[in-house]
Amino acid sequence: ELQIREDPKKGVYIEGVSEWAVVRPQEILELMKLGTRSRAIAKTNMNESSSRSHAVFIITIEQMKEADKETEGKELKVAKLNLVDLAGSERVR
Repeated sequence: ELQIREDPKKGVYIEGVSEWAVVRPQEILELMKLGTRSRAIAKTNMNESSSRSHAVFIITIEQMKEADKETEGKELKVAKLNLVDLAGSERVR
C-alpha cells in the first residue's frame, strides 16, 4: 500500500514511487506507456478492459530563470500536473 506524505520542501508526495528526470516530451509518453502496461485490467459490464488499479502520474516542470537587475540570484519556478485514474469508477445504471 502506498503512503501519501507531506514535506515542507517537496510538498505532497507518494512514498515509494518511481521518479524520472526527462528532457523531451517523448520521454514522458514512454513513461506513461510503461505505467499503463503495469496496470491491472479486467472485463466489466461497462468496459471490456477496465482498469482495476489506481494510477497517479505527476509531471513536475521546473524552469530556471537567470538573475536580472531586480533579483540577485537565479529564480526557480516549479509547476505540478497531477493525472489520476481511479480504478472501478464506472457504474452500471
